[in-house]
Amino acid sequence: MRRSSHFLALLIVTSMTMAFAADAPTTKPASPPPVSGMLGQPIQLFNGKNLDGWLWYQRPPKDGQPPVVAIEDVWSVRDGVLHTTGKPTGYIRTEMEFGGDFVLTVEQRHVAKGNGGILFALTGKDKIWPRCLEAQGANGEEGDIRNVASFKLTMDPARVEPKRLKRLGPSSEKPAGEWETIQVVSDNGNLTVAVNGVLQNIAVAQESLAGRIGLQSEGGEMEFRKIEFTPIEPKK
Repeated sequence: MRRSSHFLALLIVTSMTMAFAADAPTTKPASPPPVSGMLGQPIQLFNGKNLDGWLWYQRPPKDGQPPVVAIEDVWSVRDGVLHTTGKPTGYIRTEMEFGGDFVLTVEQRHVAKGNGGILFALTGKDKIWPRCLEAQGANGEEGDIRNVASFKLTMDPARVEPKRLKRLGPSSEKPAGEWETIQVVSDNGNLTVAVNGVLQNIAVAQESLAGRIGLQSEGGEMEFRKIEFTPIEPKK
């Protein structure tokens, strides 16, 4: 697809799923405006062939637990699709860091019911769990935001639980085995998460959301066919 048509399609999707909140986000957001800047060239973080550009980190095993394994023992590419066994616990993350204004689009599916997640704004030392935010991937909780490292966020108090901001409305997940689209938008501090085109979360960040992108291995066998990062650039 030519860049102009790709830009238009992504802009339409983004404007449908984006919402801003000046102060305290509520469960009744205003009509969603488009992103504040221009959408840059999309970057495909998964090349459909291998895991070039990604690093694996595993939770250090305790006595009696499985030893540290190689990335290929957990993550593999089959017919252009990235597959994870979900075990042992850990994550893959990009080697590259990205700016804090972006549209992150992930197409994923659960092979069977289980846990997982999309990590973003990931910085600092690798550990379980690193400094990041998570678009929750566990069945029944997709659309929640997990504030893994206590980022400074303005959130709707009615939806706040320890380390978690619950989604806005009823589930828009698809059953295990079906492909889903998760879209995370960070635009000048305004953060949204949409699940299958339905806006499910809003928060406002008081600090940069720049960093790496990651995918969890947390018990659920999952597959990914698209991991796309599109920077939002200032208007000229």
